[in-house]
Amino acid sequence: MQVERQSTDAFLRPACVRALLFPALTLFAACCVFALAPNAAAQGDAFAPVAGAFVYPVGDEVDFTKAHSGESHGFNISDSYLVRRGRKKQRVHLGVDLSNGRGGTPVRSIGNGVVVVADANALVKVRKKQRVKVPTTTADGKTVIKTSTRWRETWKWRTGWGNYVVVAHTLPNGETVHSLYGHLASKSVIVKRGDVVAAGQPLGKVGRTGRASSSHLHLEIRKSLPAPPEEASEGEDVSEGSVTERTFALRQTVDPIAFLEQHVRRFEDLEPGTWEARYALAACRDGILSSDQESFNPDRPVTRADFYRALVIAFRLATPFTKDSYSSSVDALVDSGILDAQGERGKNAGDRLIRSDALEILLRCLDKKAARGQNMSAIKSDQICRDFNRQFASVAAAALADKEAVATAARETAAKRNAADAEYARALRASKAKGAGATTKTRVKRRNVKPVAPVYRLDSGFEELALSKEALSRAEACLLFASAQRLGATQLSALERAAARVAPATSG
Repeated sequence: MQVERQSTDAFLRPACVRALLFPALTLFAACCVFALAPNAAAQGDAFAPVAGAFVYPVGDEVDFTKAHSGESHGFNISDSYLVRRGRKKQRVHLGVDLSNGRGGTPVRSIGNGVVVVADANALVKVRKKQRVKVPTTTADGKTVIKTSTRWRETWKWRTGWGNYVVVAHTLPNGETVHSLYGHLASKSVIVKRGDVVAAGQPLGKVGRTGRASSSHLHLEIRKSLPAPPEEASEGEDVSEGSVTERTFALRQTVDPIAFLEQHVRRFEDLEPGTWEARYALAACRDGILSSDQESFNPDRPVTRADFYRALVIAFRLATPFTKDSYSSSVDALVDSGILDAQGERGKNAGDRLIRSDALEILLRCLDKKAARGQNMSAIKSDQICRDFNRQFASVAAAALADKEAVATAARETAAKRNAADAEYARALRASKAKGAGATTKTRVKRRNVKPVAPVYRLDSGFEELALSKEALSRAEACLLFASAQRLGATQLSALERAAARVAPATSG
């Protein structure tokens, strides 16, 4: 056993009192959590990431028993969910322990979400009252033992989880679940409360802080429902924690492994390392495009319903979980001024969408709002440009765009260095003229010029896309959304030129 379980609060331990107070306490806890935890919907769309698909927190993202890229060992379950422990089997393990026999391995968020608790230094100093026996000499010379009280300073863990992080995840249907990562190593937590994290983003490292006998990750997943009495009374002791931490301990738990097996996507029709896999997995984890667990169908044409739904979620044009229907997506786009109600008559949810039409609608959305996506925005700009130009233009066009970006950056770097050299020469001449009769000389330093980073462009890909009458595939739709979310104003020239070509192309 690696983690001791105690009652949630001392006054809840008597069974009769707990039976009377538990319903009122859990109702109050639920209200407190919704009021205190960062609410994505209440704090604006910047705090409303949708967790469309999940990954494992340690090991490989789709199979924790295998090693993650760059790591040497996978993980195994060292302690299962709801295992009863203790001499009388009175304690229940409300999470799952994942271990590989060593500490220091990165722990990652299982999905997009908002950090609601980040206890990076859970070891706190406390004062304890201690009764000691002190020998005392009386007036007649006799020695007697008296009892006195003194205060002793000691260190203790604020909770049995040690250093831990809690992340709130919003599912596509609007349900909120919380994931807890316990026993993180000291000085390893790299997030803070309120941070928006992506699926697979590092949070800390595996450790043995708190009540842990060996290095492992304690993972819990809790719903926004009051826990049953047996869970609340046998959960972690968080009486020293904040109100948010104490109310979190009263949420209902679920089996973490069963939950992840249901929500981790393993697409058999996507080859790892390909551009299709790169953007399809990011789109699913951001909740932009949905699919079943086994297949994504990257080459299948994207339907009008799927594309409209993706626009609503990516650009936050409406609450992403109000109604999962084609009509609700159309209403959101019409209300936002993206689509015309008259123009949408006669169009069906299952219609195929051609590339130029998809680009035109996407450009209208970009005029209104910026696209959001935690996993898609994590893809590097040069990678997006290279994949975009290769897919929508040609390999030669992509190579030419890369060459032009590097050449432009080299010219800008040379110009800045020439300007720095000229500035240095002027300063040197001025110093010599000023110090001709002076006893001390002024030292002139040459300004260091850093190389200019290449700015990759999408011009060739956008120009071909704006004139294309081919059906847009599901994988291409993911790539199109990634370009809109990552590149922004740096691609304004390409977007404007593409928009100018869209009108005559679609009208003709």
